Amino acid sequence: MEFKRMEGFVGSVPQSFIDNNLKICPLCGSKNPHWSISQKMQFKLEGNLYLFKCEQCNCVLSAPIPDVTGFNNTVLTTTGLLKKLSGKKNGTIYMKIYDSGNCADMASCVGNEYILEDLNKMAQEKCSDTSDIKRFY
Repeated sequence: MEFKRMEGFVGSVPQSFIDNNLKICPLCGSKNPHWSISQKMQFKLEGNLYLFKCEQCNCVLSAPIPDVTGFNNTVLTTTGLLKKLSGKKNGTIYMKIYDSGNCADMASCVGNEYILEDLNKMAQEKCSDTSDIKRFY
């Protein structure tokens, strides 16, 4: 599936998730990442992935679909129970840097997993204009 912006009802959950939670790209520091979305099907216990691509630097971040949709917030769901058993916190969103895109200095971070708050801290550090930095998480 190709990357595209999800305008309208279809895809509104992941689009609003990324637009509201990562307002600055953590890899390039762009204040207008204009995130586009794709999906990756995989046969892993964490579930399928949403892929989020920054229009400015072409980096790609991934997050399990159950994390984005909220199904991992409790151990009463299968994926939530598997998340808890793997040592992760329920209700915390974990994202991986799937591809560093044009950010060669971040290539060593590909495959690393971060919580959403850490990605926002990285974004604040990358942001060149510190006059209007606000807390985004």
